[in-house]
Amino acid sequence: MFEKIERAFTYAAASWKVLMLDKEMLLFPIMSGAALAGIFASGAWVVYSSPTLQGLFQAMLEQTQSDQSPVLWALVFVLFFVSYFIMIFFNAGLLSCALIRFGGGNPTIKDGLRSALRRLPQILVWAFVTATVGWLLQILESRMRGVGKVFVDLLGAGWAVATYFVVPILVVDGTGPVAAVKRSVVAIRKTWGEALVGYVGLGILNLGASLLALPLLFWGVSEFDDNPALGGGLLASGAAIMLVSALFVTTLSAILRAALFIYARDGQVPDCFEGKLIRSAFRPEEI
Repeated sequence: MFEKIERAFTYAAASWKVLMLDKEMLLFPIMSGAALAGIFASGAWVVYSSPTLQGLFQAMLEQTQSDQSPVLWALVFVLFFVSYFIMIFFNAGLLSCALIRFGGGNPTIKDGLRSALRRLPQILVWAFVTATVGWLLQILESRMRGVGKVFVDLLGAGWAVATYFVVPILVVDGTGPVAAVKRSVVAIRKTWGEALVGYVGLGILNLGASLLALPLLFWGVSEFDDNPALGGGLLASGAAIMLVSALFVTTLSAILRAALFIYARDGQVPDCFEGKLIRSAFRPEEI
């Protein structure tokens, strides 16, 4: 157990070293979040400024079984597709920068965006596939109860695991979604332990930030009525800690994923990662 914890923080530290070489990689999650916020804000404004759309949404919400409305589920699918496309596009750009760094280059934001644009057809198809899977799982979950919900959650978790390496495969080889999923499954079989260890290590860091932020948030809520300035400042500080933590963890996770992908595919240990540490975890094979 202690060895796994030590290895988890070693991976986090190695990913941090890479990030310090290319701090601009932090801009990709920021751009993704800004794009999502802009899309949602635009959609909300369209609904707000259209009495017809407001009436449609009100009618759906007033239905006894609003979750059965085909219009509602169509809108959910559009929301899923747009969200997944934005996240996958910028994640592809971030992974491209990490792969360039591991290849000995000095990546820029332009390099990452250019790489993502080059794979735009594959990203669009993969966004459609992931949106469809997420949409179907959401429909199933809305109709399940008890053990059924647990089963749907397990299906979602299994899908997330199986597709862990799909985006780097799309970035590097530009394959179709079926081939990318098959190759991702092969790669995850060899890197599963290390991917889980790295995920846990970064999760611990995120948990630590949350434990620091939550008291500030609760304190801010309790103080807001009596002292709005103090309460607002505490709330803003807590929210800022959580946002910054999520920003760094997202970026470090992508860097670690790129490193594991390279080793699983080529058997080469990326710079900044301890070769003995990775080699002791799994044997390289061809994907």
